[in-house]
Amino acid sequence: MAVELIKDIIKVDQLVGENTLQAMIEGDILAPDTKPDITRIVAVEGGIQLTKQETQEDKIAVEGNLRFKVLYVSDKGDEPLYSIDSSTEFKDHIAIQGLTSQMKNQVKAELEHIDFNLNNERKVGIKAVINLEGKGLEAKSISITQDLEGIEDIEILSETLQYTDVVGTNISHTLVKETFQLEENQEEIREVLQCHGIVLEKETKITDGKMIIGGDVLLDVLYIGEDVEMGIKRMKQEMPFTYFIEMPGIYSDMTYRLKMNVGDIYTDIKEDLDGERKILEVEAIVNVDVNIMELQERQILLDAYSPNQPLALTKEKIQFKERIGVYSSQVLLRENLDIPSNSPPMVEVFSVTGRAVVTDYNILDNKIMLEGILETTAIYNSEAEAQSIYSYMQEIPFRHHIEIEGLRGEMEVDIQLLVQDLDYNKINEEQIELRVNLGSICEVNCNKYIDFVSNVEELLEEVDLVKRPSLTVYFFQEGDSLWKIAKRYHTTVQEIMEGNEIQDPGDVKVGDQIMIEKVYNFNF
Repeated sequence: MAVELIKDIIKVDQLVGENTLQAMIEGDILAPDTKPDITRIVAVEGGIQLTKQETQEDKIAVEGNLRFKVLYVSDKGDEPLYSIDSSTEFKDHIAIQGLTSQMKNQVKAELEHIDFNLNNERKVGIKAVINLEGKGLEAKSISITQDLEGIEDIEILSETLQYTDVVGTNISHTLVKETFQLEENQEEIREVLQCHGIVLEKETKITDGKMIIGGDVLLDVLYIGEDVEMGIKRMKQEMPFTYFIEMPGIYSDMTYRLKMNVGDIYTDIKEDLDGERKILEVEAIVNVDVNIMELQERQILLDAYSPNQPLALTKEKIQFKERIGVYSSQVLLRENLDIPSNSPPMVEVFSVTGRAVVTDYNILDNKIMLEGILETTAIYNSEAEAQSIYSYMQEIPFRHHIEIEGLRGEMEVDIQLLVQDLDYNKINEEQIELRVNLGSICEVNCNKYIDFVSNVEELLEEVDLVKRPSLTVYFFQEGDSLWKIAKRYHTTVQEIMEGNEIQDPGDVKVGDQIMIEKVYNFNF
């Protein structure tokens, strides 16, 4: 009977290539006609949002928006601080040789740095550096060998192949709305200057054909009260939300990778029943990027032999990504912010914001050693002059280790840092005490390569055991296995274990003595 191979088909995403791109975006921000001239810029903040990422021939085409918020003081206005919102579009491409339009892509965008200067009293010049990281993936259907039949005394070495199959993707956004009522003892809102938002995942469920995401948008609002002399106010609020995504074919046993961020935030001030401007309506766009994955298991044939029949094996290599898991951790940072020597002293601190950036990391066994920088911006007032609002930036380096059981150096990780909470307290006119709850989300994957048997042929010659001694004494060496030894000496693992009273193949150590007896097979 001829050898018959039992085949199966698996679907995997194979990495075609990856590349990074750094781009400079330049432009001007003009003060609107409704705002007074700019005397001095206090702070410029920015955010990036991708609107398109398309796989094309040898590249990924990327489009997006850069959003800017400019805070400034004016000696021609009555307010202590003014704000300007602006945005600019960008287009670029990430070159990756070998891509075609049918392939998948993954793109990560990061706003690295913003430089600004005051060109004149109506115009701010902006230079922004963005980093784009892209990967090209090809969905492949690969035929593997699970088993073979046709030889009575065949010895089989197989392995359970575990891989992650992406069964669904969704890139979308949801509108989160909330109305906040100020307390009776709080003064009216004159103007919202700044509104920061971060999104936290609270609870996510996968049901048949649907994904349910529960989360919170944490708001940090900076505004001017009706009594201008009372200065700038700060308000922190939470906006809970639930988002439903219809995805046919998914069910509860599947896993997911979820990335969310806050895009544009819109605010509107309304009057309450007493005619006071104490109602703040907020609408926030939450961008959602989700992959639904299913853990697949297949038996794959790694090796085969017959103690009595020579075989010719053909092998092929398969590459796939094994998803190890997603791990979360938190670290509390405590640091003092020191005002620069050339800045006026602080009277009152209005706002401190922070952004965490990964600068380097090392993957060790069961641990990630992470290094990063927390970029902080403090806004405060001083009695030094009429336009008394100032700001200063300070970078806080930090180190953090993340314990992940089973992590090894050859694995790859995707790390997200998120400032989940930030509190501060003025110590004196030169220092601010800062307390930051920093969260990290690590997705761990492992690129695996397996040589499997793709074809088997029986050879015409026979195995000649005549010259082999009746008893062979073998000393177990580094890199050996009972399978390798049994195949070399035309016996079986079971016979070696029984002849040497071995209970578990894992108990055999380097230097151990193994007795291998010649086995006679008589044909009648």
